[in-house]
Amino acid sequence: MNRRSVQVTGGGTYFVTLPKAWAIGVGIHRGSGVTVVENATGSLLLMPDDLKTENRVSFSCRGRAEVSLSLQGKDAVWIERAIISCYVTGFDVIETNGTRISPQQRRAVRQVAQSLVGLEIMDESQDSIVLHCLVSMRDFTAEATLRRIYAITRAMLGDAVAAFLSRDETLANDVVERDIEADRLTRVMSRELGLLLRDLLLEQEIGMSRLLFHEYHGVAKVLERVGDHAVRISRAVSGLSDPIDAKTASRIERLQEDAGRIVSQSVEAFLKPDLAAANSALSERERTRGWEEEAQISNAGKNALSLAVIFGSLLRVRDYAFNISETALNMGVPHLQGKE
Repeated sequence: MNRRSVQVTGGGTYFVTLPKAWAIGVGIHRGSGVTVVENATGSLLLMPDDLKTENRVSFSCRGRAEVSLSLQGKDAVWIERAIISCYVTGFDVIETNGTRISPQQRRAVRQVAQSLVGLEIMDESQDSIVLHCLVSMRDFTAEATLRRIYAITRAMLGDAVAAFLSRDETLANDVVERDIEADRLTRVMSRELGLLLRDLLLEQEIGMSRLLFHEYHGVAKVLERVGDHAVRISRAVSGLSDPIDAKTASRIERLQEDAGRIVSQSVEAFLKPDLAAANSALSERERTRGWEEEAQISNAGKNALSLAVIFGSLLRVRDYAFNISETALNMGVPHLQGKE
């Protein structure tokens, strides 16, 4: 750490000297231009023009951050995980190569590319497949993306419960397939968060601080888990051997309605932000014990396992709603909103 004293000229201009070793290292000389950016915290970011360009080439989605992955001896699971990791980390060009890429490896690369927003195959040969990420943060604003994730997972949960009560495996399978879209959008937000952490100038361009975007990303991850529970409920449909009795069905419907209502209230409280609504949603925690008692299963016969899944998942969804409400309370912090 280098500490400098602030000097003031006769005309009232404030200035500080720069560390000589650093200035030489980044190529600053007499007449060099620098950009000064004020952060929401009140600190200043000093960035030489040449360094700014290099940073953007290395990390920004407008540059070309490249990575190379060897597929030699790798299976489909490894390929999927590696490409997703590079995508979320912020790489724009992902080159996969091998002595001879097998049909199975080639198929795995295509499948993972299709599962990620904006990732396209731009070049392909016998021993190489080059992927380019074309997604822009301007096309996926935090609020719009979060609202879309919420709409998808809310519909998934409602349809999953409907499929369970009617033992409709076709609808249940449809819910499982829709989870892919929620995952795709959540990964877009993960990628954007990584870019924001690397390129501080993006804060000004998108009009949102890294701290605030981090909160949006956190809510998106919670909603993604709501979608995962909708998938669990849908997959439990195949385990139902007998029709669900009316009393049990009523308990399931009421719990689903209660959980969905609290999730909706919590998400809206986060987006506005509305601290009163967030506190109102959190007050519903007092009823958790009662719902846990209603979720107790007795004399369920062959349906016991599937019923345990749906009751357990709906209770977890309520808990996730409370997590969102707690995050909504953070939105009342002036510093987070960029206010005085």
